[in-house]
Amino acid sequence: ARRKKIGGRIRVPHRFSSYATFCVSRSSKGYTLNSAEPICSFYNISADIEALSLAAYFADIIKYCATSEEEHEDLLRFTCMTYFQLEKQKLPLRFIKAIFEFRFLSRIGFMPDLRACRECIAYKSETMMFLPVEGIIYCSDCFEEHSELVEKNVFALNPTLLHTLRYVAYSETDKMYRFRISKENEKLFSAIAEFYLLAQLNRSFPTLDYYKNIAIET
Repeated sequence: ARRKKIGGRIRVPHRFSSYATFCVSRSSKGYTLNSAEPICSFYNISADIEALSLAAYFADIIKYCATSEEEHEDLLRFTCMTYFQLEKQKLPLRFIKAIFEFRFLSRIGFMPDLRACRECIAYKSETMMFLPVEGIIYCSDCFEEHSELVEKNVFALNPTLLHTLRYVAYSETDKMYRFRISKENEKLFSAIAEFYLLAQLNRSFPTLDYYKNIAIET
């Protein structure tokens, strides 16, 4: 793709963590950037290295997964909401990361089937078993009846975790950052969401490795 020298009005909206409207023209050789108008800047994310590393990680996920020349209005709104949360940090960064990973995958064609046990159709039990590679759940009784499942990657879900996964996967986008769970469940949710994303995409990201190297455990 072709681009003009970045300067003047175009420089600010082109910055990382900026939300802007871009005007481009298309030709047989690619695209030419004509102008850009800033809508919102999340500049303060850069004041915190952990938040900045997460912003870069999220950008890598979007770059890898998003398809060009298609409208992604819901994902755009969700991404802006996420970067706003990174900037304000009213929620723990680990929690923001988990919500983004699980929600984003659910909205681009990797929606897990969390409605009921795959075998007996039980909606809930004291413990439900989540298979992240397959994206399905079993109640503990049905899981024990299938010895072949023991060899698979699996997470045991208590009622709160099950509700959290369902909420993030199925609820409206505007509700994503309006709930809290305990620190213990937050840590488990974080592990589940990250594993789910990496398993479904079948790859990792250098920006994720960097974040994990500098993140402060709480």
